[in-house]
Amino acid sequence: MGLTKCCILILCFAGILPQSINISNRSENETQPFIEIGSKYYLINTATTMNWFGAVLFCRNYDSDLAVIESLAEMNALSFYLTTNEGHIGKNFWLGLTDLADEGKFMSLKDGRPMLYAKWAGGQPDNAGQNEDCVHLWAFENIFYMNDNNCIAQHYAICELRQPKKTCDVCDLKNFMERFMQHTNIPNCRN
Repeated sequence: MGLTKCCILILCFAGILPQSINISNRSENETQPFIEIGSKYYLINTATTMNWFGAVLFCRNYDSDLAVIESLAEMNALSFYLTTNEGHIGKNFWLGLTDLADEGKFMSLKDGRPMLYAKWAGGQPDNAGQNEDCVHLWAFENIFYMNDNNCIAQHYAICELRQPKKTCDVCDLKNFMERFMQHTNIPNCRN
């Protein structure tokens, strides 16, 4: 096997190659009714309000999770979309973050990890009434912020389409190597 192919195999099995190439296998039909905002796909429900638990189930019905904002870029993209599209200002939207398990330690519902990013409204989170354990987005002067709220409060849901797993399994590796071999001028694979 040539040096180039060995390097590709090593990178693939080390998990580096799949992260360095961006191949989207999702068709437009697979993302409906989700819309692309920034680097993720969201379903923004403004038809009916529900409590946080209902919002979790609502998103699961679409094979998705309540949205978890993981960076400033994601927050800015989602906030810009919500503030520039009619019908979203003045609405509160549930997110997939909670401190139900351990007060003050907000965790992601989708992967159980600690909250990676926060843009709390002033004075938040405050656990008012000792029963605010679920996170939602709310707008103040056309800017969306995070707030802790009672999980049974009625808000809308923002669902996030699950990201396809970036794996380099045997079938993907075989297909990748076949495509690679078709586009290289290496006449013989033996050393």
